[in-house]
Amino acid sequence: MASNTHTIWLAAGVRTPFVGVDGPFAGRDSLTLSVPVVQAMAARVQGAIDFGVWGAVIPNLAYTNLAREIWLEAKLDPHVPTFTTIMQCSTSMAGAFEAAGMLARGSTALALVGGVESMSRVQIGLGQNLSDFLRRLGQARDLTQRLGVLRKLRPSDIRLFIPQVKNRVSGRSMGEHTEDMAKTWSISRQEQDELAL
Repeated sequence: MASNTHTIWLAAGVRTPFVGVDGPFAGRDSLTLSVPVVQAMAARVQGAIDFGVWGAVIPNLAYTNLAREIWLEAKLDPHVPTFTTIMQCSTSMAGAFEAAGMLARGSTALALVGGVESMSRVQIGLGQNLSDFLRRLGQARDLTQRLGVLRKLRPSDIRLFIPQVKNRVSGRSMGEHTEDMAKTWSISRQEQDELAL
């Protein structure tokens, strides 16, 4: 079995600044935050981009493939394949690893990769029972069917689903788990900030 010695280079890109929730970017969702970043990254490229990988921590119901929506909204070549990836706060890193794996095969040469999140724009959804009720009501073909669906709705079904960025098993957020790890391993905030810098 021949070993692949194809070298992969990771080039720095561009980004928006970090800002607080409900701050200057509160009116922008993941798509509208990403488009100018992707356009700026693509403008720096010499040659054709073979594929794009983009992701977000919390998916938006409006975009089935966020990467594709961003790509098309940015007015980049619509023939270039794109896909969305998700791995919490490591989304961009996971995307870079996925791209590197695909580039290493040698059939492609350049990928555009990134990630985004807007905690100001996390969607609030409907509870599952209410969602099911509305879908069935919309599918009803006549008044009799609609009344039958209406009779099955219970007051307890009428509620909103507010997503929390927490692990379903532990009930804790990634940030809370990170704080636990930092305490267990005696890593100070100053050390963390120095590493980040």
